[in-house]
Amino acid sequence: MTKLTGLYAALPTPFNQDGSEIASDVLGALVARNLGSGLDGLYVGGSTGEAFLMSLGERKELLKLVAKTADSCGTLIAHVGDPNPEVSAQLAHYAADQGYHAISAVPPFYYRYSIDEILTHYSWLADQTDLPFLIYNFPDLSGVRWSVNELARLLDNPQIVGVKNTCGDLFAFEALRRKVSNKVLLHGFDETLLAGLALGADGGIGSTYNLQPERILSLFNFHKAGQVEKAAALQAEANGLIEEMIAVGVLPALKYLLTRIGIPMGTCRKPFAPLSNADQKRLDATAEMYLSGKNEAAQKVAKA
Repeated sequence: MTKLTGLYAALPTPFNQDGSEIASDVLGALVARNLGSGLDGLYVGGSTGEAFLMSLGERKELLKLVAKTADSCGTLIAHVGDPNPEVSAQLAHYAADQGYHAISAVPPFYYRYSIDEILTHYSWLADQTDLPFLIYNFPDLSGVRWSVNELARLLDNPQIVGVKNTCGDLFAFEALRRKVSNKVLLHGFDETLLAGLALGADGGIGSTYNLQPERILSLFNFHKAGQVEKAAALQAEANGLIEEMIAVGVLPALKYLLTRIGIPMGTCRKPFAPLSNADQKRLDATAEMYLSGKNEAAQKVAKA
């Protein structure tokens, strides 16, 4: 079984100028940049990828293009979650055919399904392929909230190997770590990555890894080496960038900043609104501070 620990960029999807098609050449450049940076792999077609603003055909195309560009480099995790189970099953089969190493899915949302209904769904979806399966726990967006015991119960299925945990409750995360010591827990909030690692996370999956892979890798390695102050300085630096992105909208900011460094991502699909001129100027200043080597924390860590 593929080892799923480590650091994964949650991949955004580049579109052409009018947003009607995936920009395949740009996608290839982004995939190559991320895998060439030293990250362990990619999480494809998730929230950052605007999956729920894409058709089934586009989601399949995205999975195919990424697998082709990656060319067996790095670990690929396909997000296949959808409110319609049949869509999830089709995407799971397609990901397996394209050579993905694992699949992942948010729970079916909108209707308030019981824990038993979700357990049945996840068991069924995990059995669609022979690939290891990661639950995607993102209660702030999915609206589905589980207790620690409920989440541990979902993990009883041996094919469900772990969780992409994008949840701010670190107390619950630590409790889950104690209950499921044999499962993979990947931290999903970039701004608390170090805290997640300190509480037992096996790695992380994040959208800003696309912008700052070296910073995230250094943070991870300093943590492993027990150099807490250096890791904390890099987390604070990463959070300065993240704070500015949150102020204008994380996904539009991510695409704008990637475009600014030479990867023309296009804009997010409607109903996301375009960034205002003021927002763009704010992000220009943010890039100068956090993406050009001018941040003092980075210089101090590098010299230490």
